Amino acid sequence: MLGLKGILFPSEVFLFLFLPFVLAVYYLVLRKHTVGKNIFLFIMSLLFYAYGEPKYVFLMLFMILLHYGLGLLINKYSGDKRMQKLILFLMVVIDVCILGYFKYLNFIVSIFTGKSDTFKIALPIGISFFTFQAISYVVGRISWKGEGTNTIFKCWSVYFFISTIDCRSYCAL
Repeated sequence: MLGLKGILFPSEVFLFLFLPFVLAVYYLVLRKHTVGKNIFLFIMSLLFYAYGEPKYVFLMLFMILLHYGLGLLINKYSGDKRMQKLILFLMVVIDVCILGYFKYLNFIVSIFTGKSDTFKIALPIGISFFTFQAISYVVGRISWKGEGTNTIFKCWSVYFFISTIDCRSYCAL
């Protein structure tokens, strides 16, 4: 499986190529550019994920934008708890549908048809981890105060490659 051959924390590729490159650029080249650092880490996180599972990078981008947008909606309706709960409900339904598609569609179809692996859907690495982290980001938006706290960088940090180290290490076991 390609995903398990990606960059894992204890691998030589990560320790001797990827991590030193990221640290050198982050601390030496971009040391005075906060926005540049964030953009660089965002790109490196996508590359880190794409190295092991390239076909699901667009799913990750979709989920980042979805949860960021829902976080903005939570901010917009900060005085309306009913609307915030509706947005939260919508987000959980969307996330459960995405998880259900990747993790349980074949299982559900096999119950009714008796055939397993009907759709041959590959499971994206860490999709449960990312989804529940993203849900916690949007739930956290309800209690956070202030306009400056909801940046796209805070949202994508759910998918930051350092966060995925533990997830990918466990996936490889």
